[in-house]
Amino acid sequence: RYVILDIPLLFETNRLTKFMKYTVLVYCDPPTQLSRLMKRSGLSQAEAEARIAAQLPLDEKCKLATHIIDNSGDRENTHRQVLLLHARLEDSLHFLWARLAAGALVAGLGGLAYLLLRHLIS
Repeated sequence: RYVILDIPLLFETNRLTKFMKYTVLVYCDPPTQLSRLMKRSGLSQAEAEARIAAQLPLDEKCKLATHIIDNSGDRENTHRQVLLLHARLEDSLHFLWARLAAGALVAGLGGLAYLLLRHLIS
């Protein structure tokens, strides 16, 4: 189906994007980003701000991403966005061959069952 790679500086390094069909940017608003970074990494506000400033600006990342998830809200909101993205990826034409193969298999088994029942009845 698809593989998810968690690469925090994907767009900054720009080395792996050529191997990816889709990219997903998961972002949060700047105050939340700063707060989470300080809490997670034990950084001071100045250190966290410097680390964020060293990254590509969010608007540039948004231009490079094929899908975007806003992680500023609660977990439920993010979860809904992830499920919607999953459904979009599953329903995309890139997986058409798998759906066609499954449909052919079901049709073939249905036809086989019909012929078997017809043979048993007659």
